[in-house]
This record gives sequence, structure tokens and C-alpha cells, in this order.
Amino acid sequence: MKRRVYVVLLAFAITTGLIGQSLAQTQTCETCPMQVGADAQQHFAVYDGNGTRHWVECVGCALKLLKTYDTIRIETYCDWYGPAYPVVAEISQNGGVTTVDPSTAVILMGGGCTANRVAYNQTAADELLANGYSEYTMMMMQQALPANTNVTTIQKRALTFAATSEQVAPQSYLLPAVIAVVGIVVIAGAIVAYKKAKR
Repeated sequence: MKRRVYVVLLAFAITTGLIGQSLAQTQTCETCPMQVGADAQQHFAVYDGNGTRHWVECVGCALKLLKTYDTIRIETYCDWYGPAYPVVAEISQNGGVTTVDPSTAVILMGGGCTANRVAYNQTAADELLANGYSEYTMMMMQQALPANTNVTTIQKRALTFAATSEQVAPQSYLLPAVIAVVGIVVIAGAIVAYKKAKR
């Protein structure tokens, strides 16, 4: 009977630890309530002027950081052509100065995170408008785009977001860290209890 209790405790501890680890790897978007999973973390790397990474779910959320940070760097890639076609935007003075590589890159703003896309050029934008997504588009965004999707340059949209976004508080990493520590403590406690019961 004791052995069953310890096995159940060990299984619970392992499950709790795995959940804690999973939560620690998922970030919350700093400008909207969505979770930034591994695919979004790979698709968008955004840094402020100090080199601190910020977690965002889409290009619109990245641009909204301009209200809090006067300088950001967005590293992403084309939603149609994929990672072999990177798009990098250096934005400063809250959107007043923007350099985009390649200069042909445009963004598609469909009214929400799941309807925003990055295109390497107008041809890619046309394909995204027609098809909604490609195999390189994040899973949660693989849907048709609204008919009123706006295609614009990052430069123009940066000025819009800088002028209209509300103040965003920087994200706290305390909760995922606490969850991870609790998971580790529970696992360690279960292992110790199991070893004591085994004697």
C-alpha cells in the first residue's frame, strides 16, 4: 500500500514538473494576452535598444512595443517563402526612423494577431492574400485573411503604432520561474520520499 502511494506521488511530481517546464518555455505576449509558444519565439525575435529580448505573437504586437521602447529591432521571416527569406526592421525614434531589409518587405494587417503576416515582397503578399498562409506561417495563423486586410510597409505602420498604441508594462518572468522552482521542489521531494520508502 505504501509503495502505491509513493508511486502515485512520484507520478504526480513528474507531471507537475513537466507542466512547470512547459509553462516556463511559453511566454506571454507583452502587448496582448496571447501565449508566445515555440513557433512564435522562432518566428519573431524582437530586441529593444539595450539588446533585451521581448516576446511577441505577431508583427503587430512587435510594432506596439514602440510605445514603450523608442528603439526596437524585429527579426522575422516571410510567411510565404519561409525562413530562407529573412526580414529585419531597425526602428528608432518611436517609429520616426525605420530601416527594413529587404526594402521590398511589406506587412499584411488583418485586424488581429492571427490575421497579421510578413511578406518578403509584393509577390509574396499577393500569394498570402490569395491563400491566407503557407507551410511557413505559424500554425495558429493558418487561416484565410479577411477581405479588408491592409498591405503596407513596416515604415508606415511603425509610425501608426507609435502614435496610437497604449502604454505597455514590461513583462515579468517571475511566475514561470516560480512554477519551475515549485515543480523541481515537488520532484525532489517525491524522489526523497520514494528512496526512504524503498529502505
